[in-house]
Amino acid sequence: MSERIQKAKRRYTIQLLAAMALYVIVLFGALAVSKSVESGPLLTVLALAPLAPILLAAVAFFRFYRNMDEMQKRVTSNAAALTLVIGILGAITLGFLKRFGVMDFEDDMIFFGPVMIGLWGVVRFLIGGRDC
Repeated sequence: MSERIQKAKRRYTIQLLAAMALYVIVLFGALAVSKSVESGPLLTVLALAPLAPILLAAVAFFRFYRNMDEMQKRVTSNAAALTLVIGILGAITLGFLKRFGVMDFEDDMIFFGPVMIGLWGVVRFLIGGRDC
């Protein structure tokens, strides 16, 4: 891996970890404050506040993606496609289980995105190895 890509990877790791730490802080802060806020514009802002750190993480990812070589881009794209298929199958499966009364679980989707991102990371590692 070239020095340019290694530098980009370090920058991406720092930016991603910072964005995810900010996400956790904003999410739990918004949840805590929302308990004392009545329905209205302020509650809407609190509900959407965790999207800002997610957007920061997305910007960091696409900056890193621009610096990847062709092999890394291909591994990343293949991992994203496979993760999408797994996520869709998982969502459909959970929907069927809930609809038919086999499982009764909350419709809390707060963790769906982070789980999918984590799954993508695992799939990317399995497809491309440590260097991708």
